Amino acid sequence: MKSQTTAGQPEKSILPDQPPIAGDLDPAAALACRTPVQEHALSADGKAAGVLTLLGIMFTILGRFAGDLGMILRTGGWLRVGMFVLVGVFAVLALATVLQAFRTISPRFPKALPSLAFFGDIAKLSREEYIARVEAMAPQEALEQMLRYNHTVSMICVEKFRQLRWAFRLFQWTFLCWLMLVIVLGMKVLH
Repeated sequence: MKSQTTAGQPEKSILPDQPPIAGDLDPAAALACRTPVQEHALSADGKAAGVLTLLGIMFTILGRFAGDLGMILRTGGWLRVGMFVLVGVFAVLALATVLQAFRTISPRFPKALPSLAFFGDIAKLSREEYIARVEAMAPQEALEQMLRYNHTVSMICVEKFRQLRWAFRLFQWTFLCWLMLVIVLGMKVLH
């Protein structure tokens, strides 16, 4: 049973099984603590991993045609030149796509004021120092730390999606080259 405050209103619970709703929180604190910025960084990383997976599948399928490709490259004529160009462009674009996908995944931490909400800043402190600093913090200071964290992670997310956009563009061109290679190789196998 909830205890009564002096004004006769029930005291609001802050127990984990009864978290306060947004109306019970300071609006700034509710916004700062419930802004889902971290999921966006993971989303960009997952999409970059998907691009790498698709490239792996594309190379596996091309590997299936390795004998036919080798035969075409050993013969003369315009088909040989065209296939050399396609394989070369595909290899360069695939490498650029891989590098760009890894640029998306690799962490970049912009210069920012330290925040006790950020794992890197927490890890710089000893356990005792971290606990002491958090326990000594006023609510306004805690809010400021969370806002700093949200801003820094947002900057990281924007940069990750900028890099991912380039990875997608490169992947589109890589896919086009791969598709042309597979079509030519498929037609050659059928004849």
